Amino acid sequence: MELDTLQAAWQNNDPKPRTNSELRSMMHERTHPVLKRIRRQLIIESIAFTFFLLAYYNLFDGDQKPFYVNGLLVAAMLFVLVHNLAGYKLAKAGITGNDIKEALSKQLSKLKLYALVSVLSRVLVAGCLLFFFTSIITFTAEKYWLLVAILLIFVIQVVFLSRIWLNRMRQIKKAMEGFG
Repeated sequence: MELDTLQAAWQNNDPKPRTNSELRSMMHERTHPVLKRIRRQLIIESIAFTFFLLAYYNLFDGDQKPFYVNGLLVAAMLFVLVHNLAGYKLAKAGITGNDIKEALSKQLSKLKLYALVSVLSRVLVAGCLLFFFTSIITFTAEKYWLLVAILLIFVIQVVFLSRIWLNRMRQIKKAMEGFG
């Protein structure tokens, strides 16, 4: 975007005046629309993972599985919960920098790391879940085909999750290019 075009758009912009209380309410965490969606997803996932962790031992015969299998599953789920909280804090912290391009660059580098850990944590949880459920199974040909189907579905999900993160990063890069 040309600087002149940006300046003209800025000068022609006639925003509706906001009161201090309106501006203050927009800055609160509870009313911020993006943080609200992230918080809702965090709460839903936390409830689901917590319920699973409280019920898996009895519902899915965790007592019949080796201790290390149970430990891996619990550790992976707790890691995802902590990672989700870190993501919420990252979104809540906002972006900082001397100018917009620098701020976006910093945010992009944080987002790259967060995205990598996000995809890896989902792989870890899925792997631990699969390991938990298959740890005491005697495999037959049909069960191997079922395992292959589950792995294929899992790979497709990882590809979609990776694409979502790549699109988010591409949008930030595109915004950075717009600032010269």
